[in-house]
Amino acid sequence: MKTAIIYATRSGTAEKCSAKISEMLSGESTVVNIKKVSSPDLSGYDSVIVGASIRIGKVQKEISEFVQKNLETLKAKRLGVFFCMGAGEENFNEYLSQNFPKEFLDKCKAKGFFGGEFNLERLGFLSKMMLKAASKGKPQPHIIPGNIDRFVKDFED
Repeated sequence: MKTAIIYATRSGTAEKCSAKISEMLSGESTVVNIKKVSSPDLSGYDSVIVGASIRIGKVQKEISEFVQKNLETLKAKRLGVFFCMGAGEENFNEYLSQNFPKEFLDKCKAKGFFGGEFNLERLGFLSKMMLKAASKGKPQPHIIPGNIDRFVKDFED
């Protein structure tokens, strides 16, 4: 099985998780940053995984546009979707339905919440200041490796 892992990221967490998924999949996989390759050719792939980070409840516009533009092609493939986000898992299903069409989500064999992390080096000054103020005294988000393991297992079963 050949899998395309299409992702968008702001601070690098979705990129890191995409690479981890690629390592774990049993077949051949290609990791594609949608911000660098805006129209990846999906014809050579049996399956597609879409990954994104969430900011204020929204995925990057490149990801939502990619899914909308390629919806019919995507529906003919094995699909998976994941989010990297600092918000708790209780918001996961709401954010899925806010960002993707129901017909896409209904076809997804695996849906993954991977947690998140703050990578301050990749953020601008204003974002850093806002993040530091908002997170003061709160536990820091982190990637949840067990959720990635479960996602890959569900996707390949």
